[in-house]
Amino acid sequence: MKVSGFTFVRNAVRHQFPVIECIRSVLPMVDEFVVAVGDSDDGTEDLIRSIGDPRIFVVPSRWNPNLKTGGFVLAQQTNVALFSCTGVWAVYIQADEAIHERDHAHLRKVMEQYADDDRVDSLSLHRMNFVGDYRTVYNPADDLCVRIVKPHRFVLSRGDAAGFTVHPKFKERGRRITTIDTGTPIFHYMDIRTPEGFLAKNSASQLLWQEHGSRSMPSFDEHFQATYARPFLKRYEGSHAAPLSARIAAHGYAFDIDSPKVRSKLSRGERKQIFKEFLARRVHRSFRVGAGSARLVGVELPTGEGGPLTLV
Repeated sequence: MKVSGFTFVRNAVRHQFPVIECIRSVLPMVDEFVVAVGDSDDGTEDLIRSIGDPRIFVVPSRWNPNLKTGGFVLAQQTNVALFSCTGVWAVYIQADEAIHERDHAHLRKVMEQYADDDRVDSLSLHRMNFVGDYRTVYNPADDLCVRIVKPHRFVLSRGDAAGFTVHPKFKERGRRITTIDTGTPIFHYMDIRTPEGFLAKNSASQLLWQEHGSRSMPSFDEHFQATYARPFLKRYEGSHAAPLSARIAAHGYAFDIDSPKVRSKLSRGERKQIFKEFLARRVHRSFRVGAGSARLVGVELPTGEGGPLTLV
């Protein structure tokens, strides 16, 4: 069974994406890895090619400068890489996500079991969002995300590349993607940068969501204190994927979640998010994934790192 990996990236050096380490965290479980490299001016393409693995396929890509709302260009670039995948399954990571090597065997086993099961379009992982440092996790709700898909089933990335939908024969009207929960974590290093990287990344991100207007940016420390609510912050004492070791050792910032300046009151949006997740899981038995949604399929998973799971 051939398995692909895929991602997209642009200006990884300037924006301090750990893309090399993240790709290396997935390479042992795939037969090819496709990287859509956007038009960068900081040596990103050379950085990707420096991995020196014959399984790496670089697809040069140009980001459409007219896509300035909704982060839609991110889904477009995801599809550029996805369409080049030739595996039965394709493992998707964004440029700041990694999969621990302890979970590779379990995920391969699940992929083998459901490769020919037409009920299943994808597999989902539980995203752990790290902010500030590599010990602080921010998860307002159970962040279940589709990260392994069957590319031959007309799967498309949607919205700002947070989710997938299925479009048979690539018709305009699609359907929810069917998925099973693998019980496996995916590490999302969503907000770990130096002050310089923080400024560069936020400035670039604002160009992709211009319908909200430009917002004034807080200082580096004020950003963490204002953005993340204390009730959703937890300490992580476990290990990370081995390729991240050097980057973790070199990181010099520690997020003080016990600081009295850290926000303790939940925002209206955070309370709404919790309620929506509750309804999606308990009432509709589906969950939101970006611009699309996914339906959990009632199949039994083999025993693995996440333990035996039966979804209903």
